[in-house]
Amino acid sequence: MSNRIEIVGAGPSGLVAAISLAKAGCNITVYEEKLEVGHRFHGDFQGLENWSSEEDVTTILERLGIYNKLYLNYICQPYNKLIVFDSNLKETVFHSERPFFYLVQRGSRAGCLDYGLMKMAEDAGVNIVFNQRIDKEEKPAIVGIGPRAADAIAKGIIFNTTMEDTAAAILDDTLAPKGYSYLLIRENKATMATCMFRDFKNERGYFERTVATFKKVFPKLNITDAKEFGGYGNFFFDKPAFENNRYYVGEAAGLQDCLFGFGMRYAITSGYLAAKSIIEDKDYAALLSMGLLPLQKASLVNRFLFERLGNKSYRYFIEWIAKGNTIEKIRKQYNPSIFKNIFYPIAGWTYKSRLIDKGCHSEGCTCVWCRCRKEEVC
Repeated sequence: MSNRIEIVGAGPSGLVAAISLAKAGCNITVYEEKLEVGHRFHGDFQGLENWSSEEDVTTILERLGIYNKLYLNYICQPYNKLIVFDSNLKETVFHSERPFFYLVQRGSRAGCLDYGLMKMAEDAGVNIVFNQRIDKEEKPAIVGIGPRAADAIAKGIIFNTTMEDTAAAILDDTLAPKGYSYLLIRENKATMATCMFRDFKNERGYFERTVATFKKVFPKLNITDAKEFGGYGNFFFDKPAFENNRYYVGEAAGLQDCLFGFGMRYAITSGYLAAKSIIEDKDYAALLSMGLLPLQKASLVNRFLFERLGNKSYRYFIEWIAKGNTIEKIRKQYNPSIFKNIFYPIAGWTYKSRLIDKGCHSEGCTCVWCRCRKEEVC
């Protein structure tokens, strides 16, 4: 195992890898081309999903060394109640003894996941260099530079409100084409957004309808000090995660939930697995194939099926989920199955044109993406 390792990108995947490697005695330097961590985010709330595994996600994070319930330097609040509306604004309230998700905040301020991981890395002895881009890193290296294209976008606002803590979503293609709109409130701070997988050029109209609809279903919702934000994510399957002695993690490896974009667990887990591969001299691709890749392939089949639904079908879907153990049904839907394994080639062929050339891992490449990164013109 090489003692000196460079990591490109100070996102969750890169920082988790850095923490794990530093604890194993490696000399780690993380290079972040922006001035701070979490530069893509503005304090907006996101959900760390808790339904895809039988184990609670906080137990998994504790095993990965980035969660301690006695001392936690980032917000990680459980939500056991979820309100879902269909396109007719019929309300369905879901309750679960086990949290549906844990709310986290993203960005560079104290309490945010990105900031918390940065502090953990520094405490572990990691050297983080900001505002510096490296065109040629020492090998081996871990690359976690985030998404390179947009398969889904989020358009939203963060704001203050007097409304009580709430987690709500709307499935309606007139608000979020083939996606969902969401509202998350914690201690009078809120995030509202439309997460859409189609028709990105009309994002403003979809977002305005989202705001109007949430105000309609929640008459007590007041919005003050609103600030707009936007984000995007992408996924692909056609590039190796280990190439030219580089370990690609998170969305730099195309690892993202294809169904609804709950990709934080993919990012964190891939960072940990890249570090494990280096520390224990194990095959990184094999480690991914044992856990993350089957889950992601199942999510692509789910995306294929979901995009064939419309507003009427969403209503049936909500009603079906509401019957029985909701979180168990969602877990079953998210995980691989014989049916999904059979259907995956069809889903993969359908999305092949959309997923191609999203990741470039070659040395000295002059493609548009690499050229833009070097010339800083895009």
